[in-house]
Amino acid sequence: MENQNDKWVRTFKKRLPMLALVGPFFFFIASLVRAFGIGTLPGELYWVSSYEGLIMTIGVPFFVATFIFMGQRIAERSPNTGIVVTVLGVLGVAFITFISSFRALAAGFVALGMDPKMINDGLESEASMIWLSGLFLYNFCFFSIWIIAGVAIMRKKIAPWWVGLAFILSIPSLITGQALYYNLETFWPLANALWLLGVWGLVRFGNK
Repeated sequence: MENQNDKWVRTFKKRLPMLALVGPFFFFIASLVRAFGIGTLPGELYWVSSYEGLIMTIGVPFFVATFIFMGQRIAERSPNTGIVVTVLGVLGVAFITFISSFRALAAGFVALGMDPKMINDGLESEASMIWLSGLFLYNFCFFSIWIIAGVAIMRKKIAPWWVGLAFILSIPSLITGQALYYNLETFWPLANALWLLGVWGLVRFGNK
């Protein structure tokens, strides 16, 4: 009789590649919603869409599966790097959960009549930076995971070179759109498209 634990592991591995695509897919759709200006909040919160926040909040937990899958695939050629990718990736989910939730909460606060500038200033204030400093460390984890994974994929030939390149290029695109607020409508969807493309490439062509 088959061991139930072995059955669970086999079933999880079978479903994992599809689960890995869910988070990037939801984020890509959310970024398009913001790019088209659907539900964009007023004033200083112009970079936030209420519907974007809802979609991101639904999709963000699935990034845990994304990073487990990425780490597992990389570990087949580079075990230590695969573990690093999974650990940093799961830690990074804490930050993107916060960012996703902030969008949804900001939409609710604005709907109640709160000043968008006050909400935005509160997020970016020195006091917030101090109290959220631990959480912002996870932002570094989230940024670094894509670069580490991309380099490993290209060096170890885990998947076609463009998969690794997509992961690496997603970070400057993300920073340009979301940190510098430069051409947000282009670079934010581009970053998400690169994540989705890279994960799909790893699912489709990884370790062939």
